[in-house]
Amino acid sequence: MYDIHCHLLPGVDDGPETLDDALTMASLAREHGTRMVVTTPHGAQGWALGGKDAMAQRLQAFRDHLKARGNDLEVTLGGEYLLEPRLLGRHRQGETMGLNGSRYLLVEIDFFQYPLYTEDLMFQLQLEGAVPVLAHPERQANIQERPELLATLVERGVLAQITAGSLLGAFGPKAQRSAETLLHLGLVHAVASDGHSAVGARLPVLAPVMEPLQRLVGEKAAETLVVTNPAAMVANGQVVAVNVRAPRRFLPGRGRRP
Repeated sequence: MYDIHCHLLPGVDDGPETLDDALTMASLAREHGTRMVVTTPHGAQGWALGGKDAMAQRLQAFRDHLKARGNDLEVTLGGEYLLEPRLLGRHRQGETMGLNGSRYLLVEIDFFQYPLYTEDLMFQLQLEGAVPVLAHPERQANIQERPELLATLVERGVLAQITAGSLLGAFGPKAQRSAETLLHLGLVHAVASDGHSAVGARLPVLAPVMEPLQRLVGEKAAETLVVTNPAAMVANGQVVAVNVRAPRRFLPGRGRRP
């Protein structure tokens, strides 16, 4: 499995505070079948600590520690960027990092407000050659109520990544129902851990989500979401749509799941 959203570098953002914590996270990921993790520090914290070059140095040091521990987990670099007007300038100046240096750029929006500039800024990033990947849309309050907001973005070439923990109820029933709805509407392109810690609800593992994911969308689609599409993103390849036939209660305009 390929985990394209994980906060694995120690002492950078709200991920692991210590090297030991980060190494424990990496051990958990590998033990649960993850082959590659893209460590995605939050953009603001990454820039404050020196930007892409500084993050690359931290990544190499972490890889050296992994090798010394005998952990063959592949760890590469990306970032998670808040979608706000200044991001476009940062991206134009080469200050952002796509997933493994690819054109796929992981972005997030405010959890409680859907900015009016969202569609336009996504389009401007696309004009610059990026493919925006929206992180955890199932946890965004407006998308929870109006999944058509995400549908509009996807129709315009934006991709969506939901968090494994959402499907397991780690972020509450609203996020879980939203994740299921977005899956059934065919609006999801990847599932990632968004791992932050070696304990608690935000673990850097994907294996536990496979059974409910297969039950919801089938084995082939589940593999596409955790293997095929994430692997394509880190290789700068082509992502495929995951078309799932929606049960009647998930059809747009029929209201939320009761």
